[in-house]
Amino acid sequence: MRILITEDNNQLAQFIQQAILQDGHAADIANCAGKMQSLLDGWQYDALVLDLGLPDTDGIDVIRELRAKENPIPILILTARGGVEDRIKGLDLGADDYLNKPFAIDELKARLRAILRRPVEYSGNVLTRGNIALDTKSRRVLIEDKNISMGKTEVAILEYMIRHASLTVSKDAIYDAIYALGFEVTDNAIQVAMHRIRKKLEQAGASAEIKTIRGIGYILS
Repeated sequence: MRILITEDNNQLAQFIQQAILQDGHAADIANCAGKMQSLLDGWQYDALVLDLGLPDTDGIDVIRELRAKENPIPILILTARGGVEDRIKGLDLGADDYLNKPFAIDELKARLRAILRRPVEYSGNVLTRGNIALDTKSRRVLIEDKNISMGKTEVAILEYMIRHASLTVSKDAIYDAIYALGFEVTDNAIQVAMHRIRKKLEQAGASAEIKTIRGIGYILS
């Protein structure tokens, strides 16, 4: 998944970014609403972590504008404001959840996992497709309850494929979803990782497989 962190406290933003990266997701930082909108216009994000106290625009207005444009991106509000009025207003305008500052980073990650749920087979923290199960918290992959050893990038790609199961996704879409801005990888990094994933799934007897649609991308079916 690719997360956009909109937070003007650079130290806090980097702390959140590192925690998300450690969980195998991509994360970019915007320090104001203007930069946030620029990134949203140029990239596809799966969730927005939004501080209400931005230097250029109130976070409440950001939520209002995003929903007015019918942008469905899941939004997790961060706020240091003591009253409940802004939190209620933000949720009523279409935010999905909120956290008061200061907060525990593990709680932020758990709340992100909750709002990142998509209309795929899902039970608790576990995404499933056929007999493949991926625990989004522990980052473990199981087939018929047998643990399958996969690297961080492999798990991130497989999670993306499960969340977009039965859809054809391009190599560029996968790249954008799992790597943060400025992260440099080789041109064939996705293909190499995809080959390893396929081999591991096949050897473990997975009932779903990743197929290549020549000239278009990949599909988990």
